[in-house]
Amino acid sequence: MPERIAIIDLGSNTTRMVIYEYERDRYFRLQDEIREVVRLREGMGRTNVLRAAAIERAINAMRMFRELAEDLHVNGVIAVATSAVRDAVNRDSFLARVKAETGWELRLLSGEEEGYYGALGAVNATCLRSGFVLDLGGGSVQIVQVEDGIPGRAVSLPLGSLRLTELFLSPDRISADQVTALRGFIREQLAEVPWFRAEPGRALVAIGGAIRNLGKIDQVRKHYPLDTVHGYRMATKDVASLADELWRYSLKKRRNVRGLRADRADIMPAAAIAYDELLRHSGFDALIISRPGLREGLFFEHFLAHRPHPLIPDLRRFSILSLARIFGYDDPHSHHVAFLANRLFDDLQGVHGLDASYRELLWAASILHDIGAIINYPYHHRHSYYIILNYTLYGYSPRELALIALIARFHRSKGNPKPRELAPLLTREDVRALPILCGMIRLAEYLERGRRQVIRDLRCHVDMEQGWMQIEALAAGNAAIELWEAERNLEGLRQALGMDVELVEGVWVAET
Repeated sequence: MPERIAIIDLGSNTTRMVIYEYERDRYFRLQDEIREVVRLREGMGRTNVLRAAAIERAINAMRMFRELAEDLHVNGVIAVATSAVRDAVNRDSFLARVKAETGWELRLLSGEEEGYYGALGAVNATCLRSGFVLDLGGGSVQIVQVEDGIPGRAVSLPLGSLRLTELFLSPDRISADQVTALRGFIREQLAEVPWFRAEPGRALVAIGGAIRNLGKIDQVRKHYPLDTVHGYRMATKDVASLADELWRYSLKKRRNVRGLRADRADIMPAAAIAYDELLRHSGFDALIISRPGLREGLFFEHFLAHRPHPLIPDLRRFSILSLARIFGYDDPHSHHVAFLANRLFDDLQGVHGLDASYRELLWAASILHDIGAIINYPYHHRHSYYIILNYTLYGYSPRELALIALIARFHRSKGNPKPRELAPLLTREDVRALPILCGMIRLAEYLERGRRQVIRDLRCHVDMEQGWMQIEALAAGNAAIELWEAERNLEGLRQALGMDVELVEGVWVAET
């Protein structure tokens, strides 16, 4: 039976609660999410005293979260506090009041723990094997080194966007002298982290609301075709450009910047400058944004508690199967379509010459091709396309996500598939591969028309000199409907490969 768990993260700027529904080893999905800007660090300055107004905002938000968690009948709650509470001299009385008024006992994370859970969330969403995870919040920034997919060495520095704004920048118009002082302070802090350096094979992943917002601004300006920042690659030069631009604007003008959340307009100059300095110090030419972070890391520790390490094995495969299970896919049918499509890919390797990475994307699209039928069977291929594009498939890049969605979209439509608005995400080789992969999944789908796996296997015979091939469909029974439908849908593969294709029925003989 599915279970639900609430994860609460009381941060320096924002507090959030996410609610996950899950079945261990099968699937998980974000069921609900709520966010409130509490500015818990506001007014602390160098005294490190939580102020009365900030305390009331936080308590009110926690009460609201508690009511929602009860209404949604969660089975468990994990609630944590981070930098602002960690630094506060009056933290004990604050934590006691939260417990008295909500019944929740907040776990106070150390800077290293905060970094670990943020990195754990990112690693389980991006397939990061070697590099670093950055988490810049309102009060601090966590830098965590990842080796062999495991979060390791970590440091927490007092470089949060709200903290830096209060210490160095004016609320409205910021001066060049203030920016100079801010950059100098950040560089002093980063001098203590000489091991945070780019090297061949290392990647940099960033999490948190600040980088998501910077990424959204960059996407809006570049007319990015996907409505998600997860997996988005943001170049160092673009971060530097925003860092130099935002502080020059008045607060009013910042609030009108497209893509910038109005409730972050006052702290985004400090966030952008901090990221600029982090990238300059480390030498990375870009960072990758991960939507999952601290809250998801806490969830993964719970979700994977039965495993030696809280890391999803074969993340990409699990991500595809999790989505398929959420939408109630036909397991035997989808897996057999994937088997037949991959058989075509393998047997025709000498014809199409595509890299093996396309094989996995063909498999993924085959597993997910029918999930749109849960909305409505007519045009379900279009619904599948929409779901795939708008669901975060952990472990896949935006380019790969686009290809999976397009292959699923054209498993049923005739004609030459066009990438349309997704074209900016694809390479020239992707555009060549797309009609080939669509032709394969379309043929595999119709050879499994009766959803009974009667076409057990395929055998391909190719004559490159004469420019033709034969696909032998090995049937274990009456396959009239499958062969009739498949014959009517061969044209896409013929055109994509530039060869004549004939389909013949063979007899499946089970191996003894």
